[in-house]
Amino acid sequence: MILDFIQKGGIFMWPLLVVAFFSLYLIAIKATQLYRLAYHYKHHNPINPVRMLIKNQEFDKAIEKLDKEGPTEAILKNGITHLKNGLKEQPIKDRLEMIYESELHQLDKMMSIILILGEILPMIGLLGTVSGMINVFKALTVFGAGDPQALAGGISEALLTTELGLLFGIPTLFLYTLLNNQIEYQAKLMRLAGSAIIFAQHQLKQGN
Repeated sequence: MILDFIQKGGIFMWPLLVVAFFSLYLIAIKATQLYRLAYHYKHHNPINPVRMLIKNQEFDKAIEKLDKEGPTEAILKNGITHLKNGLKEQPIKDRLEMIYESELHQLDKMMSIILILGEILPMIGLLGTVSGMINVFKALTVFGAGDPQALAGGISEALLTTELGLLFGIPTLFLYTLLNNQIEYQAKLMRLAGSAIIFAQHQLKQGN
């Protein structure tokens, strides 16, 4: 039954399905990564506890508290190490900015591919429809329009790829937006972690 449906849509149904399943595969991988991080930070946000330890100059305890791996932990660990080594504000900012960009790059991996695939899907569907319509008009030149029912059936089959392209493309772009929102959330946490380090550096400077 599925093969019959694919054959009705023509040759472009195959690349359409391959692109659709590949995009869903990437979305599943990315969603697992991002929502695992979101769940972790919802229940174990390390920024405030670490900030209190830094305020008391308990740098080793603060690093020990960051026993999980994550982008916010990476910012905090490096920031605490620099504070412990007595670096000034601007060098700390520069180093944290580099870590921020590196972690954000890791979070953004595959997102551009998902976006491209989501935009390509309706185009492949449209291409399949154009190809199908060409075949319909070729049949018209040979057999004429004596059978309107057959003509309508041919047009209906030609439109299957556009329907399927939109059916896959719209959810792909919607899910891309949700994933992108999660990346923005992680970026916000990293910025808060960086701000906590700089604020702690000011407090330590005033204490001295």
